[in-house]
Amino acid sequence: MKAYITIILLFYTSLLIAGDKINIKGHITSGKEHIPFATISVNDGAFGTSADDHGHFLLSLEKGKSYQILVSAVGYQPQELNFTAKNNQQEIHFNLTKDLLQLNEVVVSSNRREQSRKETAAVVNVVSQEIFVASSSKVVADGLNFVSGARVENTCGNCGAASLRLNGLEGPYTQILMDSRPMFSGLVSVYGLEQIPVSMVDQIEVVRGGGSVLFGANAIGGTVNIITKAPQFNSYEVGTNMGTIDGKSNDYNAYFNTSVISKNDKTGAYIYGSYRHRDAWNANPNDIWYKVDDDGNAYGDPLKDDFSELPRLKTASIGTKIYHSFNDQNKLTADLRYIHEDRRGGNKLNEAPEKTDITEWIDMGIASGSVNYDWFSKDKKTHINAYSSLQYVHRDSYYGANQAQDGYGLTTGTTYVGGAQINQNFGKMFNADSYFVAGTEYIYDNIFDKKLGYNDRNDGQYVPDAPVSNQESQTVAVFAQNEWKGKKLSVLIGARMDYVMIRDNENPDNNKEVPSFNPRVNLKYNITPDMQLRGGFATGFRAPQMFSEDLHIEVAGGQAVRTVLDPDLKPETSLSYNLAWDYETQIGSVQTYFLLEGFHTRIKDRFDNQYQYLDDGTLINYKRNSTSDAIVQGINAELKVAPSEKLNFQGAYTIQTAEYEEENGWGDEETSTSKYILRTPNQYGSLTLNYKPAQKWTTSLTGVYTGSMHVPLLPGGFINGQPVENESLIETETFFDMGMKVSYLTRLSKNANIQFGAGVKNIFNQMQDQFVSGADRDAAFVYGPITPRMYFIEIKIGNLLN
Repeated sequence: MKAYITIILLFYTSLLIAGDKINIKGHITSGKEHIPFATISVNDGAFGTSADDHGHFLLSLEKGKSYQILVSAVGYQPQELNFTAKNNQQEIHFNLTKDLLQLNEVVVSSNRREQSRKETAAVVNVVSQEIFVASSSKVVADGLNFVSGARVENTCGNCGAASLRLNGLEGPYTQILMDSRPMFSGLVSVYGLEQIPVSMVDQIEVVRGGGSVLFGANAIGGTVNIITKAPQFNSYEVGTNMGTIDGKSNDYNAYFNTSVISKNDKTGAYIYGSYRHRDAWNANPNDIWYKVDDDGNAYGDPLKDDFSELPRLKTASIGTKIYHSFNDQNKLTADLRYIHEDRRGGNKLNEAPEKTDITEWIDMGIASGSVNYDWFSKDKKTHINAYSSLQYVHRDSYYGANQAQDGYGLTTGTTYVGGAQINQNFGKMFNADSYFVAGTEYIYDNIFDKKLGYNDRNDGQYVPDAPVSNQESQTVAVFAQNEWKGKKLSVLIGARMDYVMIRDNENPDNNKEVPSFNPRVNLKYNITPDMQLRGGFATGFRAPQMFSEDLHIEVAGGQAVRTVLDPDLKPETSLSYNLAWDYETQIGSVQTYFLLEGFHTRIKDRFDNQYQYLDDGTLINYKRNSTSDAIVQGINAELKVAPSEKLNFQGAYTIQTAEYEEENGWGDEETSTSKYILRTPNQYGSLTLNYKPAQKWTTSLTGVYTGSMHVPLLPGGFINGQPVENESLIETETFFDMGMKVSYLTRLSKNANIQFGAGVKNIFNQMQDQFVSGADRDAAFVYGPITPRMYFIEIKIGNLLN
């Protein structure tokens, strides 16, 4: 019996010894400063922890076992250590080097899985918090100008709609994502870039060129992935920004955000909110215009211009993102957000819209929510993600001129996205690390738009609730890709199959079923550890469906409009090629990075809108395919230099051509043709410079250069009191929009810092030479910088300001 008990005791003692856990303390520094809230990952993410606000952490490890421990923190180069747990007296010390150029951000947009930006097969640009801060950005649109190959423009002098062009291609050719989901429907995309506050954004990832393999339609020019903030540690921040153009036109913004994490790090919530009020601004209040009769003749006394070039904005947003980790293998994330915007441009802004000479007004609410579930295998080599997102949009509007009583409209939109994907690490395959991604996705989108009434042109009868569009689209997609990462060569091959079903409940002749297959190939070759060569090929497509910008144009006259699709209308398709070389090096303490990228995109079967009136006065928008391809090609260049922690610089420049194969019509006259893709400069670029002359002081310099481009001017309105009678193509001047900011940071209390800032945007007041006045003006005749010279001050309070 004693022998039996002895054997049992020895057995259990051996188990206890084999599984004996010891606590290992550690701390993380950079020089003499401790780094708070760094992430500690053990054995390629098998488990881990986070450092506290003083840079210390605790790991529970098995005695005698060896581990790979990776430490990473925002703004620092990651560091890995092989460690064997021996006893409780051991302590681990990591001394991180600052990543002054932020080249090692974790991104997801290249391959739909988290990886270091330096390791991606495709070039990924990141708009970070540093750029938002340096440029005093309020909304997403403000920060996107600082990406090579990207340019944000104002497309309407009345409503101020902002559009993003990637590699010279118009806004509809860019796929905009929220947390990797295509929630930017056609209805939201027209104004969406100005509706998302940077207070809810962690970073923006930009992939230029065709990306339809992973993210579906519209990614012809590229993909912009807006990554929203997630709870990481206990923090808070409140702030306000006040800017003024002339003492009368002011722009006021206030925001807050807070993040709360449970003690066991299993549950967290991030809550944010913001409010913005911008007054309308008139660029040419001293110009005169006249009323015009039905024959186009001016009459009456001259009138002073009172039409806005920047609309009045009132935008409020609130939202939250919550996560709960059940264990190391299961995590559930949910988010809710609501955005409301009241936007109005034109004249007589304090009167009812139907009493004005022209008004473009929207009152828009966007409610959305999503649920995201992640499962990881114990060895972290398998990751399954399932997601479901829903968005509802309600938009009241008025688009009308000359006291039109029938300019009111109502638009609603519903978007649903659901899907699942698997990420599998197969380990070594063909002497390279193999990573596989596959998934399926379902997208439902509905746009219902109606006029609340219009007067029939034939008999003058009032027609209530005239539908403009009631279109549904459903997309079912499957995608798969595999990446082989070798020491020298990495190869990525993938494809996506989309089947798009379009139903027009107002005009069944517009019903379409469109299959689209799009492959992708990317190669990455490591010439040296710090020098890479990347090349890629991808196709893309855009389905023939209603877009919100179509609605925006069509209802402008307060009349009945019907969109008709050519029975033989095919989807737009694209072929994209790119080749990029980048080099990262450190000379002494100077960190440098240089990128040179060539790109070529051809778009076939472009959508072409033709307008004509029927006998009953109805305006028909006839959408067909053009026989002339569009070709955009050029070179993007980037340079980043950081001589020290006190000084860093980054610049981007693009040289390109954007033309049609044949002359393309752009106006009503047969002679109004051009080979140029209009509103597209052949040269543009940006720069940012940050300098810290003292520990608490920071100065920032930003600049956006826009080269000359061709912009159409249509008849209507007055310039310098003279009527615009003929359509013409204007070659614009060049612009350099420079801004400057100075900020001071100091401690307010033990858990609070306060930062004061002041500066000026568009220092040299670079604006277009001439503006059009009058109710019949061409509202699309806007170009160059969006905002004139503006002085601003800002205040921020938070526990993590630095």
